[in-house]
Amino acid sequence: MKSMYKSIKIEYWTFPEGQDFDGIEEFVNEIDKDYFLTVSKKRTDALGGGLYDLIIEISEDLSLIELAKSYIEDGIKLYIGYQAKEIYKTIRKLFEKNKDLNPSVEQISVKFKDCKVILYEVYKNGIEESFESVINELIKVASEHKKTFKKAKEIHIPIFKHKDSYNICKYRVKLNVDENMTEFKKSDYLNFWGIKTKKKEYVYNFDNGKLKKKKFYTQESYDKLFDWAFENGKLNE
Repeated sequence: MKSMYKSIKIEYWTFPEGQDFDGIEEFVNEIDKDYFLTVSKKRTDALGGGLYDLIIEISEDLSLIELAKSYIEDGIKLYIGYQAKEIYKTIRKLFEKNKDLNPSVEQISVKFKDCKVILYEVYKNGIEESFESVINELIKVASEHKKTFKKAKEIHIPIFKHKDSYNICKYRVKLNVDENMTEFKKSDYLNFWGIKTKKKEYVYNFDNGKLKKKKFYTQESYDKLFDWAFENGKLNE
């Protein structure tokens, strides 16, 4: 019997004619055996990237801060990583059948009871390679900074300390457009993280193990900042 608390939501965009993944029915049936699965696909006539890139959200009846209190219990930590490994096995089968569509996992998030952890793909298969180590480190870091993580609402992984092309921000995620960084690697996932609470934002630095109050930008908040800078003549090209 499926747990009523575990669910997966998958979203992606297709070509205007609605061409879907070959084997999507088998994929859905395989995932749906163990989770309550919701698949949302939309058509778009937009050109460029993003088509057939999956955005995945795993919902868990677990609290990050509760895990942080008992992070020594490796079985609990590895269980979350194990789930992702099993899901990725099924995803790889789907992608192998659809190489012509050049699919990828653009983003995967874990929705805990107390906060949402969002991992971004910064290079091909980056999330898959880094997920387990990130989750384990996350629980450890949360246990060391319980006061802040107890208030966390969103955790963004990774972010970068690197000014954008227009010099309007310093800490940010990898951008969809006009990205001026050219090289990405596995260690990026354990470099800087962004933590949002209800009222404040922090950047966690793995080099010194410290949290600092710093404004950082997701793609959504960066787009708003860009629009403001453009309208007010603040862009430096």
